[in-house]
Amino acid sequence: MGFGRLIGVGSWRGDPEAAIYVVAEADPTKAIDIIKVGGTADDGDDFEDLGRVSDTLLSALSLQPGQFTRT
Repeated sequence: MGFGRLIGVGSWRGDPEAAIYVVAEADPTKAIDIIKVGGTADDGDDFEDLGRVSDTLLSALSLQPGQFTRT
């Protein structure tokens, strides 16, 4: 599959209490959209792409393309 993205969702960029999601989507913009549609984010939340995650992690979490999990 390739790799996925690590996405932080908080009240502001760098929020130490942000929720962290692993998303099985390589494109950061698409990964954020997946969280916006399927997650529990509020309208005022800030979304931050924190970097790539390996396909090994996606497999370990049993994530298929387009799926995500909160860590």
